[in-house]
Amino acid sequence: MASMPSRTDALCIGLLLVVGTSLCMQVFASGKWGARPSTEDEFVYLFQAKTLAAGRLAYPSPPLPEFFEAAHILVTPRFAAKYLPGHAAVIAPFLAAGAPWLAPCFLLGATAAVLFAAGRVAGLSRWAALLAPILFLANTDVFPFFASYLSQSTSVAAVAAVAALAIAADRAPSPARIAALFAAIVFAGLVRPFAGAAALVTGAAVLYRLRHRAPLRTLAWSLPVLFAGALALGVTCKATTGSWTTAPWSLYARQYMPFDGPGVGTMRTLASERELPPHLRDLQIGFAQSRARHTFARLPTEAWKRMVLVARLLPSWLIFLALLGLAWTPIWPAAVFALAFFLLQLTFHFRAPIYYLEMTPWLYLSTAAGAELVARGVRRLRRPLALGATVIAGLAALWVGVGMFTELGPVITRASERAWPYARWEPAFAWLRERHALVFIRYPARWDGNAELTYNDPDLAHADLVLAIDEGERNAALLPYFPDRPAFVLDPVTLKAERIR
Repeated sequence: MASMPSRTDALCIGLLLVVGTSLCMQVFASGKWGARPSTEDEFVYLFQAKTLAAGRLAYPSPPLPEFFEAAHILVTPRFAAKYLPGHAAVIAPFLAAGAPWLAPCFLLGATAAVLFAAGRVAGLSRWAALLAPILFLANTDVFPFFASYLSQSTSVAAVAAVAALAIAADRAPSPARIAALFAAIVFAGLVRPFAGAAALVTGAAVLYRLRHRAPLRTLAWSLPVLFAGALALGVTCKATTGSWTTAPWSLYARQYMPFDGPGVGTMRTLASERELPPHLRDLQIGFAQSRARHTFARLPTEAWKRMVLVARLLPSWLIFLALLGLAWTPIWPAAVFALAFFLLQLTFHFRAPIYYLEMTPWLYLSTAAGAELVARGVRRLRRPLALGATVIAGLAALWVGVGMFTELGPVITRASERAWPYARWEPAFAWLRERHALVFIRYPARWDGNAELTYNDPDLAHADLVLAIDEGERNAALLPYFPDRPAFVLDPVTLKAERIR
């Protein structure tokens, strides 16, 4: 593609943006309960987005912090999410406009559009470049993760941008392209650290390749951007942990789960600074068991299982095309990212498809490049062979397409029937919210730690509802801090609310 897209390319980019956004809107927001958070991480990202929308990076530590402890939330020295702010920064303006759910929907469309642009920049024909976003949008193992408030929507979009900008900078370096590439790298790091680290490796590889083709003053445009990113990271750390060099997720691990985080081999046995509340102990035990199993002896087997997991993000018929696409050299920056990311992810003890979505931009671009190479090979055959090869390739493409869209149809049509895990508690919370209550949640023994109910708005003073952990007789110590609120104890099993003030 030329430095400026043609009208047809611009039309394709616009259509992909609209189609991807609309698809995500249908899946995410069409249910009875609308686009609600369904997992702990989603609640935390919304908490963080509300903090940013208020013009803050953190709030003061709540009174008697032990009452407000929740999974992935810091309650001391500040009231803040344990995550870096990149993803929440994308959600925040949409939240301020009253539609936070539009953020991941827009990101799905934007990622599809960027994948097409990356393919065109890499020299793929238009039909091949379109294959990458089609695979992305039609894969029910990928795009439904965008229909949530999880950070992978922003992370995958940032990685797609890194790939497109790295390809563009490698092919025609300029100060603007170098600066834009490293801005995308910094942003990826502020969303998910592993994505940022792998993107930084990619950026370094681009600079190394360009060292003889571009003047030093052009490559040096990466430095102010990296400095600004380091400053943003330091400011975030200082605001949330009180230290310029301690990240919020590091502090959270130190406070509650010192064994969690990157690492292979013997698990650290350091004592935690704080104890997780009893209703989250099962979550802590599960993390500890997962980390203890992540040993060097198991690493080869684990690496193979994770490679299989990544391969399943693509229809099995297309694995050959993805491998063949590695020969299309212009997309090498995406391959470098994927390799660096995979190796980094091996240091994390938990294995799940969601943790490998950042590899999909490379996977689908490589598949598109493989399809381009096959098409070029077919065109070189004599007419009878070329015709036969075209028919076979067309039937294979039809088979894959029908299979993918057969899976896609039910996901879209049943979106309105999707259950919301927290629906059983919402009527009780709505009733208590109307009363601007202070509610102590009396978690029973053996509570499922994945059903965390103690998530609050970051601004407790002005929240419609304040949720706290029931501490029995100690509840009286918290009451003076919220003198104007009626107080209740809620049993989350029976949904009975007992008024205590």
